[in-house]
Amino acid sequence: MGKIKQRQAQGEEEINNKVKKLKFFYSVMFSVVFFSLFKLQIFDHHFYREKMERQIFKKVIVKAERGKIYDRNGKILAMDVPYYSLYLDFWKIRDYEKNHPGYWKFLRKRVSEILNIPEEILERKAKKSSYPLIKKELTIEEYKRLKPFRGKGVVCEENFKRVYPYGKLACHVIGFSGTERKGLEGAEYYYDWILKPSDGISVILKDGMGRVIPSLEKEIVHPRKGKDIFLTIDLNIQNIVEEEIEKAWKELKPKSISVIVMEKSGEILALANRPNYDPNNPGDYPAGFRRNRAVTDIFEPGSIFKIVTIAAAIEENIVSPLQRFYCERGKWFIRSHYLHDTHKFEDLTVEEILIKSSNIGTVKIALKLGKELLYRYCEEFGFGQFTGIDLPGEVRGILREPEKWSGYSIVAIPIGQEIGVTAIQAIRAMGVIVNDGYLPAPHILKEIHSQDGKIIPYKNIKSRKVISKKTCRILSQILEKVVSPEGTAPLAYISGYHVGGKTGTAQKVVNGRYSKDKVVASFVGYIYNRNSPKIVIMVKVDEPKKLFYGGLVAAPIFRNIAWRTMYYLEAPPDENLERLKLVLRGK
Repeated sequence: MGKIKQRQAQGEEEINNKVKKLKFFYSVMFSVVFFSLFKLQIFDHHFYREKMERQIFKKVIVKAERGKIYDRNGKILAMDVPYYSLYLDFWKIRDYEKNHPGYWKFLRKRVSEILNIPEEILERKAKKSSYPLIKKELTIEEYKRLKPFRGKGVVCEENFKRVYPYGKLACHVIGFSGTERKGLEGAEYYYDWILKPSDGISVILKDGMGRVIPSLEKEIVHPRKGKDIFLTIDLNIQNIVEEEIEKAWKELKPKSISVIVMEKSGEILALANRPNYDPNNPGDYPAGFRRNRAVTDIFEPGSIFKIVTIAAAIEENIVSPLQRFYCERGKWFIRSHYLHDTHKFEDLTVEEILIKSSNIGTVKIALKLGKELLYRYCEEFGFGQFTGIDLPGEVRGILREPEKWSGYSIVAIPIGQEIGVTAIQAIRAMGVIVNDGYLPAPHILKEIHSQDGKIIPYKNIKSRKVISKKTCRILSQILEKVVSPEGTAPLAYISGYHVGGKTGTAQKVVNGRYSKDKVVASFVGYIYNRNSPKIVIMVKVDEPKKLFYGGLVAAPIFRNIAWRTMYYLEAPPDENLERLKLVLRGK
């Protein structure tokens, strides 16, 4: 009896163990299945959903229009224009063919005739896809001729391409955008974040074979056009500059030319360079043609830098306009070098030193000023630093700290040697004098226009004061004599206006020595009268082949641009101003 009970107990224990094992097995299996389902629903949900959507739907990017670029008067400088790509929708073609037998054969023939594409190619494309691209960019005539077939299997998808209506005009300001519709140069690059559109998204249903059904399309994200920008550029003044610079380019045959026209507050009215390019086809030109030399190219300014030296000395009350300096009859040995003037000057006043552009007189003033003060005013006038102009590629220029100067630097820097500047820095320095002593902020953006009609004006940068209004007045009186018969730039003079400026003829360094025949000829000046705003103009001609001096090369270009600009601004000559000038000169 006891043995029977023992065997029975053992049997029950074995059964219980088997049950436990089965429970454990099913528990593990349930846990695996549960975890897999949990992972599928929670962690892998998006993956499988996207995979399913890719199988069922095709995502299509709907291109939006890039913002336009306008000049200050609302003339379009850059815009997107639509073009159409031709696709054939074989879902529609087959559906249409049910009621119109032979439709595909007829359509194939007509498309072949319109686009001049062999029917065999159309047939091959039809076999490869239910929605083949036939031609990327249709002509206007092709688009019109295909119109009767739209909705019957012919689909003309809209895209955009960038167009610059005025070609080369203002190319270095506007720049261009690339095939990916991103700005690559000029305002297109600098303000890409404003001009850039937000493309839309649509989905198209696929059939069981994975072929798209274009007629079943749904918009998911609406496309949004980029914002428009208005530049400070005046296309009429820009055209004047382009015409005058082109004449000089052909006549003087220089290495390059840069011209900037700026309103006294810093608004750039025109900017042009030679060589230039057409932004509609930028790849057809060498990279150097696309360079905006007005902001990227450094040059020794030569005599135009004397304005800084003499302005600093007058502002610090170290010299007065009528104070005299002996100019050594045009040749002076200083710091182990001979310094020359173009004429054998003897005693000259401070104003005569600037009017006649005496190197010796300027250096003698600089020696009284001292290198620390000279350096400080170089910085105050904005040299050796970015102007902040809203164009790509700007460089700082070269201005070494006083401790890095050589023994001869106090002789070289005051007359525009051993220092590197850009054209935009030079015009900003002259802008100080016509802006009552405040440093202007050069810029090309006037305002932003959003699609909801909101206008965002350019945010003016607070200008810092460089010199007093009194010093500006003294300098203006001197600079206006520079363009008189006694100065170095009589060819810049225009009757009936306040015209002043300074010439520069800077020898270029070749193989470590100053060249005798390679120069940068320049003139930076201003023009205004009671009928017009104060306009500043910078002209830089690199290596002119004809003529040599800034007063002969650059001053006439300044004059032609200046008087034509005044005429455009409807600011006629002031006859009373000429009589006043004669009285002041004691005639």
